[in-house]
Amino acid sequence: MTTQSEQSARPSVGRRHVTTTTSLDSLVGAHPDALKQLYEAGTPADPAELGDVPRGRLLALQPTAGVHLAMRPLITALASRWMPWKGNEFDHGGNSGTNVVFGSRVCRFKAQLMPSELDGEPTLALTYGEKAFGNPWPVSAIKDELRTVETGLAIGPVLLKWHERWHAVLWFGLTRVDHQ
Repeated sequence: MTTQSEQSARPSVGRRHVTTTTSLDSLVGAHPDALKQLYEAGTPADPAELGDVPRGRLLALQPTAGVHLAMRPLITALASRWMPWKGNEFDHGGNSGTNVVFGSRVCRFKAQLMPSELDGEPTLALTYGEKAFGNPWPVSAIKDELRTVETGLAIGPVLLKWHERWHAVLWFGLTRVDHQ
């Protein structure tokens, strides 16, 4: 029989610890499970805290989670500086905006607090489905979720609605330009 002190001295099996980060770049290539933990520990993102045009980065592809180590170099290459998507631009007091792709503003979204599709907790959701935006499918079937994990740094999943269910497709992050 083991004592309480012997049990507490053992490393915890199956326990994960959430760490913090100070850089969006340090999260590129992180495992989707680690990003989910950071996201779940965060608070709903505030567009004002991210600035008018936060820089964006692809962090991970959800479908590759099972073969993450093999896919990590590809994810890192996809997330490099040459990626066409550069981030988001918020307008109207942070309640809407557009994506910045090759320097152009495309794919309008509505930004609002709502329950997360992952855990039901509050998140800043960017939705693209309003008819007035004119976004084509699959963009109109996407919802981005964002939570702040450090001052000026937010991460979240990109979700695709398919057969009436939301599916995580990838993880991304936004950082205030002066935060880098």
